[in-house]
Amino acid sequence: MVTCENMLKMPGMEKMKLVAGKGGIGRIITWVHVIEIPEVVEWVEGGELLFITGVTIKDNTEALLKLVTDIDKKNLSGLVINVGPYIKATPRKVIELADALNFPIFEVPFAVRLIEITHIICKEIFSSKIKEESRNSFMNELIFGKSVIKDETIKRAVKYGYNIKKNYYAIVADIDNFSTYLKKSGIDKEKKIVEVKEHILQLIDNVIKRYNKKYMYMIKSDSFYLMIAVDKNLSKRNFIEEMARSINEEIIDNINDITVSIGIGSEASDLEGFKNAILDAENAMEISKKLSGINSIGDSKKLGVYKMFFQIENQDEMINLYNGTLGKLKEYEKLQAKELLNSLQVYIDENRNIGKASEKLFIHRNTMKYRINKIEEILECDLKDDKVMFHIILCFKIGHFLGLN
Repeated sequence: MVTCENMLKMPGMEKMKLVAGKGGIGRIITWVHVIEIPEVVEWVEGGELLFITGVTIKDNTEALLKLVTDIDKKNLSGLVINVGPYIKATPRKVIELADALNFPIFEVPFAVRLIEITHIICKEIFSSKIKEESRNSFMNELIFGKSVIKDETIKRAVKYGYNIKKNYYAIVADIDNFSTYLKKSGIDKEKKIVEVKEHILQLIDNVIKRYNKKYMYMIKSDSFYLMIAVDKNLSKRNFIEEMARSINEEIIDNINDITVSIGIGSEASDLEGFKNAILDAENAMEISKKLSGINSIGDSKKLGVYKMFFQIENQDEMINLYNGTLGKLKEYEKLQAKELLNSLQVYIDENRNIGKASEKLFIHRNTMKYRINKIEEILECDLKDDKVMFHIILCFKIGHFLGLN
């Protein structure tokens, strides 16, 4: 992606300087326009970098303030003022407004030919898009294809940022109900949809940079597949979950009406491991959504028996096991309106401690004793038996996974 920040680092841009809106320096540039008319908002779609010489506005500070306000509302990436005979310098009020909006404003001397600068930026945008498509194609084949890893594959991966001295953790971030969001926002043009995804990727990039990590990525449909580079001797992976949570928060804080579900996969020690690591992350995300709903984060290392449930294609066996173990209790509860099922769950959660379970349920200890005795009577079992409790706990998890509880 071409951003305002890396634009300044391009060869030939040495005379351009940032004068305001440093907080928005990460904005993505989708195209450039040289437009002098004040009614510029009618001609732009969002993401463009706007160049003006001031031939129309001249020294009208109020007109320049209105221009900045309007193009910020249209989500342009920034404004470049060709300072010289018409606008000698960016007015202080305009700088203050741009700083408040985090809207980047740049200056270039009037002697600099704008056509040369815009050509440099447009060329970089084209080059960036070609690289993006090539990277996406490579990662797609690596993760979802059937390619055999050869020396040539590794060399190509290195070209896209792969480091053979690192291990990689997989993260999959899926935008929940993306089509609904697009419809609600009135976004139907492919160009605008791509821009939304680029914005999301930029937010993800911001988070990963804060953790000072390198990564490889791919976008497929409304999902972002990330492979985060870590040291091979890394003993703890806590920061991966922190990073996933930060990605979730960064996106929903910056884009209204969007939520994101995230899955954290296993570690890959080489390119061949990418496929399984991503699959692990996808499964973790789907299981988490099943258990907790959308906008959730699932870590494959913490899913335990749920991973096994997810891999069972025929769910009838799980339903039969659940009904055979807890079915009578559910039926009794339905007929007698007793909270026995909930009491049993709390009893399990409190390690079969009647005192703690009664406190959590805000009932008398004797009431809890009565409920436990009644449960044993209905299920014809002894809740002190560890084998019995194993099956009951397993069935509660099945019930949670399948929505039967």
